Amino acid sequence: MFPQAASISAVPRWSHRDPVEGGNPFPPGSCHEAWSKATKQALADLLALDAQLQLSAQVTLDPILYRTQMLDLAVKRFDTWVNRGCAVIGDKADLNEFKKWLTLYVDNWLVYAEATCPYIDMRDELEYRLRAKSQDWCSRGLLATQRIPVTGSGDSHIMKR
Repeated sequence: MFPQAASISAVPRWSHRDPVEGGNPFPPGSCHEAWSKATKQALADLLALDAQLQLSAQVTLDPILYRTQMLDLAVKRFDTWVNRGCAVIGDKADLNEFKKWLTLYVDNWLVYAEATCPYIDMRDELEYRLRAKSQDWCSRGLLATQRIPVTGSGDSHIMKR
């Protein structure tokens, strides 16, 4: 089950700061290790994204291009941290908590983007993209709940039911 700290902390950031504040919300022995590993991967992905942005982002006064770049950045930051959340979905109860967190995270992104970029008209497009992404992530989470370990092979493989 998602700990309370993970369920209520969904702080969007343009930076690499973790949207779930207070460190790993899982106690040792539960999903703690999976969360830690997924957090390290998220941070590596953010560094790779930044390197890619250095090559492709344009300093521009064109409001349409700037808007596009900001939308893309928000969605990529969102995806990076949401992917981490998927790493700890093990059952339907986890999925339900993840969905609640995801809804909060989308809502917070909309407020945050509007507050930090007040002169860019992107709320509707950002909401459309993030809600669509949320549906995709919930589908991935549902698949995670339908996997069972295959025994007898010596390795722990995952297989859909």
